Amino acid sequence: MNYRVIAGLFLLLSLGLADNQTIPALLPVLMKAFGTGIRVTNLLVVLYALGAALAAFLTGSLSDHYGRRPFLIAGAAVFLASSIVSSVSGTFAELAVARAFTGLAAGALSTCSIAYAGDWFPYGVRGRALGLISSAYFVAPLGVPVAGVIADRFGWSRVFAAFAAVALAVAIASLRLPRDVPPHRLEDESPAPDGRLRHTLSVFWHFLGRRDTSAMLIIAFLVSGGLVSFLTYIGVWLHASFGLTTTKIGLVFMLGGLVAVGGAPLGGVLSDRWGKRGVSIVSNILLAVTIAALPLLGWGVALLIVFVGVSLAIGFRQGPITALMTEMVPQSTRGSFVAMRNIASQLGIGATVFVGGLLYQWHGYVAVTSLSAVMAAVVAVLLTTHITEPVAVAGGQSAVGSRQAAGGSRQ
Repeated sequence: MNYRVIAGLFLLLSLGLADNQTIPALLPVLMKAFGTGIRVTNLLVVLYALGAALAAFLTGSLSDHYGRRPFLIAGAAVFLASSIVSSVSGTFAELAVARAFTGLAAGALSTCSIAYAGDWFPYGVRGRALGLISSAYFVAPLGVPVAGVIADRFGWSRVFAAFAAVALAVAIASLRLPRDVPPHRLEDESPAPDGRLRHTLSVFWHFLGRRDTSAMLIIAFLVSGGLVSFLTYIGVWLHASFGLTTTKIGLVFMLGGLVAVGGAPLGGVLSDRWGKRGVSIVSNILLAVTIAALPLLGWGVALLIVFVGVSLAIGFRQGPITALMTEMVPQSTRGSFVAMRNIASQLGIGATVFVGGLLYQWHGYVAVTSLSAVMAAVVAVLLTTHITEPVAVAGGQSAVGSRQAAGGSRQ
């Protein structure tokens, strides 16, 4: 297990995640600084998301032809430059443009880091590797309170300056990632430049036509949408139902984050031993049950225990599902499939958070958690009926992976 690669990919993935999750906390400060309303200021989130989606579409396919490492290094460099521009922006328009470029960088980092891990680590140990790398999803929110303190004491611009400093360190670290061989060079099937867009669209259409890959895209929609919808409204519910202060709500989130951080690597290890598909199914069943039970409890130890169960299930499923997804397609189209997965996830978040807001307004938090629980249950069903666990062969690689060029996966 190459922990240098794991550490590098973890840092690259964490960079974009932490930055993205900091913006909602800064919105009130930015509204005051630029004299904009919430609808205008929210454009920072929209432009970031559009940039990330566009980058996923472009870099996922291009990395199949040119390798993941160049896009990871370029993504870190663009993130550094756009963070610097954000920190010195004098107008809202300047900040909005800088945030769009930050989204482009983050989208490239997210897509190519997962694809790189899928290329580098044999399937037999990929659950453990991606469990560690994917813990970035749960570590990143822990940086939000730090960003809040910086904004309160030194101003919002210093938050972006701090991200620029972190990006510089991560960009330097990314240079130490081993060079990867472009998948299409391994398989000698790279299309001509003038046919690349047509080839990319045909690959995307092929994924939508396959029973298993289309099911995995639906799973990505449900996994991200159900999770973010559940988390978006839990703070409002805790405050309205039990009178919890912002500080106490923050501590509840911190508890969940720490449990998920510990659960993600453990889930990855267990999935390498017992199967990615099986651990993913069990985790989603546990998640459905605990999410459904949570709003039925009063404030106290029982609620916190169930919330720990929710967090553990979330952490457990992250690595196995990601590892399973990366092995469903050949290495030569892995970047494109990860890109489609990321786009499906963003669509799921947008749609489910919108519907969740309506449900909360009409029927309260129990309606939101019911939706999230049903989505987790559907994920378990789809994994059972539409997804097949790749068969491991000698060397820790799956049957799919063994048909790929040997130079693309290393332990």
